[in-house]
Amino acid sequence: MTHARRARTAIRAMLAHPEAARRPVPSAKAARAALRPLGALSRAAREREGADTARELVAIAVRDALADAFHLGRTYALSPQDLEQLHLGRLAGRPFPARTTDRAAALACYVGNLRRLADAYGLNEDQLFDDAEEVYKHEIA
Repeated sequence: MTHARRARTAIRAMLAHPEAARRPVPSAKAARAALRPLGALSRAAREREGADTARELVAIAVRDALADAFHLGRTYALSPQDLEQLHLGRLAGRPFPARTTDRAAALACYVGNLRRLADAYGLNEDQLFDDAEEVYKHEIA
């Protein structure tokens, strides 16, 4: 499965969750629902990734999911920084800009929900975002 397809699959699952686009605080539960069809938080994933704790597994899953989101964003002509700005606007309670498509808004909600999941596990969401951006840049190089 391609990076963009994994992100689309996760977003589809996230949008089925009632808190998917909750404002202004993103939803860790919606992020977990998004990752479920990817098997990113399963026992098999934990064994495959060699994660000793759920916290380590969430860090890996969120980093990888954010990198996938950046790949999908590229198809929408959105950079990681664009997605970050949309997320920050959501946190501030502002509506998305009028030119924002439904797909771009869903992607921004996905990014925000993933960041909220990281925070719920006591992870540094900014560091994971930066790490995911480095993974993304390496993958497109």
